[in-house]
Amino acid sequence: MTRRRATPQQAAGDDSFLDIVANIVGILIILIVVAGVRASRAPIEFPETATDEPEPPPIEVVTPPSLVTSFRVTAPEITDRTDEVTRLSDESAEVRGRLDETLETLSAVRRRAVETHEEIASVRKAQAGQRPDVEALSVQVKKVRRAVKDLEQEQKQARLVLQKLVDTPTDEVVNVPHRLTPVGRIVRGAEKHFHVRNGRVVLIPLDRLKQRVRDQMARYGRMMSRFRRHEGQVGPVEGFVMEYTVERLPVAVVDELRRGRGMIRIGVTHWSIQPEPDLEAEPVDLALSSSSRYQTVLRACRPETALTFWVYPDSFSEVRRLQAAAHQAGFRVATRPLPPGVTISGSPDGTRSQAQ
Repeated sequence: MTRRRATPQQAAGDDSFLDIVANIVGILIILIVVAGVRASRAPIEFPETATDEPEPPPIEVVTPPSLVTSFRVTAPEITDRTDEVTRLSDESAEVRGRLDETLETLSAVRRRAVETHEEIASVRKAQAGQRPDVEALSVQVKKVRRAVKDLEQEQKQARLVLQKLVDTPTDEVVNVPHRLTPVGRIVRGAEKHFHVRNGRVVLIPLDRLKQRVRDQMARYGRMMSRFRRHEGQVGPVEGFVMEYTVERLPVAVVDELRRGRGMIRIGVTHWSIQPEPDLEAEPVDLALSSSSRYQTVLRACRPETALTFWVYPDSFSEVRRLQAAAHQAGFRVATRPLPPGVTISGSPDGTRSQAQ
């Protein structure tokens, strides 16, 4: 017998069938495994058993007995405390009075403290302003000391010359003019002031400068009284400028009684006069002539007028000539020497001129 030969188409169909069977078997195996896993994880159910619940115990209701109480209303006792209230009121008024006095004392102390601080500040300011003056004075003192040393040397030389003259015999007679020095008297009437420096003389318009200061005080006195210290300046008048200081002055008891305790009194406590750089002064030789301004001023003065010369060391010889001419004209003369660099100044506490 002859075998059938398998054709290629039949072999391919057998392979496909085998693949399908293998796939189905694999799927079945997977389903069986999944079912087993679910069965192992499923919850176990127990049969329900009936249980008898215990009955609650009986509740006894207890009713409290009714309490009926009767209260007796009585009025409170009234006590008379009028004296105590009066005493407390008096004590309160006394305490208030003491408190007012304490407050007034405290306010007065505060005012005094403020005034003290203001005075301290003004003193410090004055001290700070005086430092340059002290330095200038120290320089002037050094100059004066050097001048004194020079004068001492000149005096020694003059003594040597005098000794030689005394030792040298001579028959010549020298007439020495002598004049008695008149007694000096304090000037209290009319007075004219002159500035003598570098051999030149010029009138100081002191009265006109003082009048300008009075005018400023009359115009701005209310403003000046607000401060303890006020500094001002007037001029120039005929080549001179006046610087002045206004301060509060103590009030007399009589004035307080007349015008009250709130009165404030001010006044000039210091003044100084400085010449302008372009001051026009006359040489002494020209001043002694009849047509000079100096002689014009003298002719306008009354005989009892005193002449005061403010002179610097560089013009001592010139002021002697002016003094001699004034004595011949019948005037009293006062001389006030000034160190170099020191200005003409004055104050209510200063000294008056002594004329001869």
